[in-house]
Amino acid sequence: MSKNPVDVSVKELSELLSNFLDSGPDINFAMKIVGHPGVGKSSIVRQVAEKKEFLFMDTRLAFKENIDLGGYPVPDHSRNRMIYYRPRFIPPEKVPDGYRGILWFLDEANRAHPTVIQTLFQIITERMCGEHALPEKTAIVLAGNLGEDDHTVITDFDDSALDGRLAVFHLKPSAETWLAWASKNAVHPSIISYITLFPEKIWDEVHIHPNPRGWHQVSNALSLSYNVRTDEQLRRHLQENPESSLVKLVMSLIGETVCSDFLNEVTAPRQITSARILEGDKTALSQLTSGDLPSEDLLWAVTGAMHILRDLRIEHAGGDPSPLLHPLSNLLRFIGGSRTDLRFSFFYLLLKECGVFTLIPAALNCIENPEEKARLFKRFTDIVLPGESHESAG
Repeated sequence: MSKNPVDVSVKELSELLSNFLDSGPDINFAMKIVGHPGVGKSSIVRQVAEKKEFLFMDTRLAFKENIDLGGYPVPDHSRNRMIYYRPRFIPPEKVPDGYRGILWFLDEANRAHPTVIQTLFQIITERMCGEHALPEKTAIVLAGNLGEDDHTVITDFDDSALDGRLAVFHLKPSAETWLAWASKNAVHPSIISYITLFPEKIWDEVHIHPNPRGWHQVSNALSLSYNVRTDEQLRRHLQENPESSLVKLVMSLIGETVCSDFLNEVTAPRQITSARILEGDKTALSQLTSGDLPSEDLLWAVTGAMHILRDLRIEHAGGDPSPLLHPLSNLLRFIGGSRTDLRFSFFYLLLKECGVFTLIPAALNCIENPEEKARLFKRFTDIVLPGESHESAG
């Protein structure tokens, strides 16, 4: 049975890769990164390699056969034998001048032909590819997708001997890390603004789209294909060209639902965001109480806040839960202030998606106003235990 990959963030993966490249030739394992398509596996590995002054070599194993890795056979008539010319896509015999080493990135490893996967064992354990020795300072990093979990086709392969020589990590991107990258890479300001307001929209783990790669593609489409490079230019283009093909292009890159929400946010911004809910924004809470928040806006924001809270819970799993309490208490205030049908739906969705049932009493105790605290305790108790209520937070 294959190892279960360990979940890591972009920051954690970068640190792991950096330390891995510093390990030297005696390290007795390789790294493998799995994750959904478009989450940035190859770009992170490339960035770390460049920072560490390693030559980055990217080989897509899904397009290779075993004979490709061994090299082209040529007869050596003088010795009555066959020799194999070294393929250009494997590391050279020596580390090139100006580099401290070589990082050989073997992408789509779990989509490769079984005979190619067998060669991986030789590469990792013997530092050989066919008859060709790899330079001493060659770091091996594999990458692949998840199969059924991300709707990709992978090779059904289970080799505990190879698995035992791999440190396997599951990359899960975060909006915070992606936004830091986006601000340095000329990503369209409308996208940066949207992901800042709705960080849960950076990727959809269930439906794959949107994902970080898709957002970058949308940025290029807006700036390069349609020459709309600012918020105002995009807003004006959408208002003046309601049937623009731009909408169809964006939809094809990130999916219909998020495309619609993103472009609507450009032309008619929502009145509430996930971040404002988790921060306990008093103005937004007052709008909710007075009935001035559109139900659709509230639905999007609350659902997004739950995604953020779920990721926060996973990040602190097994540790101190206190960082979750204030965001959870603020989310509960908005859920508790919603109309009855939404309150029931939101509360059960919170329990299902976030797994924070045992934290709810402590989160409600973070609320300073005793009347509000007691009211919310009663409302949520009535949901869980119909017919029974607690008149105080006691």
